[in-house]
Amino acid sequence: MTKNYSLQDLELFLRVAEVGNMSEAARQLNITNAAVSAAIKRLELALGVSLLERTTRSLHLSAAGESLIPYVQHALGALDDAESELRNLQVSVAGEISVGLPSDLGRHLLLDMLDNFQLLYPRVSLRLNFSDMMQDLYREGLDLVIRYGELRDSSLIARKLCDNRRVLAAAPRYIENMPKLDCLEDLVAHNCLYFYRNDRPYDHWIFYRNDEPVEIPIQGNRNANDGEVVRRWGLAGHGIIYKSAMDLRDDIAQGRMITLLDGQYEGQSTPLYAVYKERKYQPFRLTALLAYLEKNLQLLL
Repeated sequence: MTKNYSLQDLELFLRVAEVGNMSEAARQLNITNAAVSAAIKRLELALGVSLLERTTRSLHLSAAGESLIPYVQHALGALDDAESELRNLQVSVAGEISVGLPSDLGRHLLLDMLDNFQLLYPRVSLRLNFSDMMQDLYREGLDLVIRYGELRDSSLIARKLCDNRRVLAAAPRYIENMPKLDCLEDLVAHNCLYFYRNDRPYDHWIFYRNDEPVEIPIQGNRNANDGEVVRRWGLAGHGIIYKSAMDLRDDIAQGRMITLLDGQYEGQSTPLYAVYKERKYQPFRLTALLAYLEKNLQLLL
């Protein structure tokens, strides 16, 4: 049902009832006497009752006005409580966050970070979706996707978390018996393990030497659409892999993998982005997670 009065009219009525004088209510609220009088008249017309009894010297609440006061107080109080609760929800790090993660980096690096995030904010719950395919935020109901590479969909927001480059690496077991590898061009004689990106084989590896791109067509007896599988093949000594330095960070640090041709090339850049939907009011839990990931990933570089 359409109301012919406003929330402000109710607030003005309550203020007049509290101070017992329209002029004083107008002065306190820094509005005109006419504005206060008009608000009271709108209420009386809409409700079909007289709310105030006026004489030349005084103003009193009518019986209807007295009856209305507790309802107005309750209604305005409930609205204040609702606004306060909504503000708390907006600035509280609480609630569910649905996150899409690349399989390898997600399992071996980001999963621990997310565990620590939940220790900091125990009221957060996480739903994780691991995939090396391009994940769709809308179709898959995700709040945030961690993704390598530049953003193409202009309806989304991409926030760069860190820069990252690919490195050539192999397990000591492979290196012991591998063919000659003195330069990038020698890779054509090696068993190179590669993966698919968005249903396309990544079998032309791109490097930079003296700031010039060098593209090497590689071949190998194993490929997969899962970066974690390629990493495991590399750890098992089946060949050379060319993966994000961040993916292999722990393997290299613990000697399970050894980088190759150090200093002879610069790996292809694979910056890491957080991709999310554009919203006027971003939940604070998502803002907090973005800031946390960016800070902690920068510390690893």
